[in-house]
Amino acid sequence: MLHDLLMSVMRVGWILLAVVTVLLGIDAATSSMLQITDCELGVYSREVPNRGACDASIRSYFGNAVVPVLAVPVAVCLIPVFKPRQGVSWLSVIALFMLSVVGFFALLLSSKPTLVDLYGYFWPAIPLAVLVAGAVPLVNLRRSGPTRDNLQRG
Repeated sequence: MLHDLLMSVMRVGWILLAVVTVLLGIDAATSSMLQITDCELGVYSREVPNRGACDASIRSYFGNAVVPVLAVPVAVCLIPVFKPRQGVSWLSVIALFMLSVVGFFALLLSSKPTLVDLYGYFWPAIPLAVLVAGAVPLVNLRRSGPTRDNLQRG
């Protein structure tokens, strides 16, 4: 019974995290192009040729193509809701981390703005994902307390 309650709490945590990732995605889409280009430094390119293009939103630059890209982290957060297993939760944490790393490096290494750059916006979700994924084992550990076997190993 306690296990079912913990799994329900974990599901709610992942749902709330999915809402957070939706909000981060909206922030990414509505941010200006200067967030993913060098134009804030006065360095313009063929893709972002002037200050007006620099101030335009990322969504206006990429169009509706941002929607499926920004939906990927949301989907990652929803997987543990439908498959509430501890291992699945940690795989989702790893996936969010990897998406953020890929987005960060794409931003640093690309000479022009790409949709992959947007995954760098999701790094704030990582500590929250660790918290959600780590809550169930922590409660289980506290519930069971130290056992004789655990004390002998330490």
